Amino acid sequence: MEQAGQRAPTGRIEPLVSVVIATHNRPAVLRQTLKSLIGQTLQDWEAIVVGDACRPETPAIVAAFDDCRISYIDLPVNFGEQSGPNNIGFARARGRFVAILNHDDLWFPDHLASMSGWIDATAADVVIARGAVIESSASKGSRHMILGMGRDGFYDPVTTVGFGSAQMIRRTSLPRLGPWRPASQCVCESSQDWLFRAWRKGAVISTMPHLTVLMLHSGKREGSYARDTAQEQEELMDAMSSPDALRAAILGNAEEPAPLKRSRYLKRRVLAMLGIHPRARSFRRQHRRGAFIAMLRQTRGLPPMPEREPDIDALLARYRHGSERPEAD
Repeated sequence: MEQAGQRAPTGRIEPLVSVVIATHNRPAVLRQTLKSLIGQTLQDWEAIVVGDACRPETPAIVAAFDDCRISYIDLPVNFGEQSGPNNIGFARARGRFVAILNHDDLWFPDHLASMSGWIDATAADVVIARGAVIESSASKGSRHMILGMGRDGFYDPVTTVGFGSAQMIRRTSLPRLGPWRPASQCVCESSQDWLFRAWRKGAVISTMPHLTVLMLHSGKREGSYARDTAQEQEELMDAMSSPDALRAAILGNAEEPAPLKRSRYLKRRVLAMLGIHPRARSFRRQHRRGAFIAMLRQTRGLPPMPEREPDIDALLARYRHGSERPEAD
């Protein structure tokens, strides 16, 4: 029997864009993220929401939109990070293009229209939009960081940072470029690890000079998963009714990453050509492989990463705990 919100796409016509949304127990922010998707000027899309072993509130939020373009899949066991749910979404995508939307980020209304045009205009496998990392109200005096800049309009392995919500991929390129690697196998973020490996495989990755993404990183918000609030997203969605005014306000309190000295840039570029990701190299000074996601989970108020190979006693404890959960109304 299907759970609330657990539906599959019904239409046979392939959409222009498949939107993959990984989520875990933050229904309030997911509601705002889906509102930013439904408000797109380009309406030829499907959304594949992949719950990472979510509570019943999450499928209920999806079902409340009553939109046949939005499907919901729930993993029976918590994967613990974004790579697994994203790969499921990629495998089920039917669109000509695949876009990623993190469940706590927001898109400007023209994001999909702009990205689908730019990826064709540049004959790219992947396109990265400009994105603003929105600082929390607790970070008083901090400026928003603007990411997604390239070099002459294309991805630069040394300087380009394009997080998931700013990426769109040509679906026919996905088999060649491969899936996201699990965070336990990465030193830096899985999204940046994937971009670097795609570049190494010869992917054409263009950068779009248009601010269309707002990123509200949960890893910078203490206890973000321990409380179901979306005040920041709600305020930004209200301001989205005047998109250029919102862009101007954000850019008026924003900065770009500091430029590297030429000698340092050239050294990192050589390392990139040798297969050493400059971002992973800098992360390695602070974190061992897989430690970054563990730190993020602690900041977010989540338990340690789930055990990938639990023994019989651990499985028994899990099922006993699950049987004690109250039934959904």
